[in-house]
Amino acid sequence: MSMDRGSAKHGAVRDEVLAHEVAGYVRARRDTRVGEWRSPEPPAEDTSALAARPDGAGVLGSAPPGMTSVDVEERSELARWLGRAVFPAERNEVMDHLRHQHAPDRVIDEVGGAPEGVQFTSLGQLWRALRADAHVESRRY
Repeated sequence: MSMDRGSAKHGAVRDEVLAHEVAGYVRARRDTRVGEWRSPEPPAEDTSALAARPDGAGVLGSAPPGMTSVDVEERSELARWLGRAVFPAERNEVMDHLRHQHAPDRVIDEVGGAPEGVQFTSLGQLWRALRADAHVESRRY
């Protein structure tokens, strides 16, 4: 009879020790250590917890300038169904890929609004074609 330990990297005893170490975080969703010296050091008073990005694109976790959080969610949904393997591709190839991936009809219909005969090399290029006013970085830093 085989026993499932839950981890192949170490034994059941070590798994229990590790689970015990993080149990307080999981239950309380905050630091539960009695000894303050065991807790991670908080950020300095003169720096904010959410510092601005070095490239000036805003606060970490926020939408890029020119995009709303809804735009970010919709672009992420499209990226979820497409991935990188489909590019470069034309509109019909992208739509076929979405159908093969069983993407929602609203996503397929949105891609149907892209110009025909244009070969898209990336998700950003496709997104700019779908949303003329959308902000998408043309290159990464």
